Amino acid sequence: MALPFFRKDRNKPEPIATGAGQRTTSLNPALSTIGTGTPMHHGIVVEESGGGADSAIGEIAILYASGQTDSIEPALKDRLTENNPRIWHMLFDFYRLTRRQTEFDRLGLDFAMRFESSPPVWQDSGQGKPAENKSTTRLLSLPPHLDGTIGEKLANILSSLDKNTTLQLDFSKVSEIAPDGAQSVSDMLVASRKHKVKFQLSGVNGMIDLLRSRMHAEPGIQAYWQLLMAIYQLLGKQTEFEDMAVDFAVAFELSPPSWEAVQIAEEVAAPAPEIPKDAFVLSGIVDARQDPLGQLMQYAQSHKQIVVDCSAVSRMDYAYVSNLIGLLMQLLGNGKTIVLQGQNALVNELFITMGIDQLAALVPARLN
Repeated sequence: MALPFFRKDRNKPEPIATGAGQRTTSLNPALSTIGTGTPMHHGIVVEESGGGADSAIGEIAILYASGQTDSIEPALKDRLTENNPRIWHMLFDFYRLTRRQTEFDRLGLDFAMRFESSPPVWQDSGQGKPAENKSTTRLLSLPPHLDGTIGEKLANILSSLDKNTTLQLDFSKVSEIAPDGAQSVSDMLVASRKHKVKFQLSGVNGMIDLLRSRMHAEPGIQAYWQLLMAIYQLLGKQTEFEDMAVDFAVAFELSPPSWEAVQIAEEVAAPAPEIPKDAFVLSGIVDARQDPLGQLMQYAQSHKQIVVDCSAVSRMDYAYVSNLIGLLMQLLGNGKTIVLQGQNALVNELFITMGIDQLAALVPARLN
């Protein structure tokens, strides 16, 4: 285990000049790391290390953690050309946390053009949680391995839907899809037009990417093509649908599905991973003034697995991270397992940069 640690002057990073004539902060000094071994029972080996492969991301995360928010937007914008989704997600979250929807939507347009994929959707909450949907919505989360066994469930749900109920179809967990699974979902989407079902879609970008990859690997499976065209139609992407319909006709020598004007689905954020009701909650700016770690230690005394809900954390102060690292090491030494869950992209990158991912499982908030 190699954990980035801190210099004594961690509260006063040294300024460096940027290409735009601005001054920002040097956040990539030689860092000390704690070597392998359980801290409570073994000796601690300290070695020097420089920034890793993602040191630029780490520098920006530490800038934000240090409260130098004026530097975040230009620093992230300078690196958008790298086409690293993590950088884009940090900027999306920065705009969301600072309630700048206009900039968020403008970035979404750039994201769609750059990645040829639907951009993340705005969440108007200020703390990383989706706004409540006041309409009646039924959630259907598709399983990680999507096969033909889903067909009966989809048919039952479709037949039981009230006409005033919106169906949120969540693709975010799907990592594998079989031809019969694709056919089942495609059939349901086609059948739903007769019932005039209103849809919300979450995790749809990942599903589009997955279908494209399956079409590349198995170009002769019609079900993948049909499901992707059904999704394009539901999203109102007529150009993509018609381009794909032409390719379908050529590939299979069959007449493709026809474009129909259906009610456009609303893209929404994927439901957050379920957090235990008794999870320890951190919120706001976590720093020495709030200093919640004593309460966290008390919580840990009665829990074998420590689940820390970070979904309401806007920022964790850089100078305070060493306190968190010390506590996590102590908990590990006491035989605990730790999960830090729901944190925004800026906080999550700070955790990775400081080696907290080697002490705890990180389950960041989804940005869809």
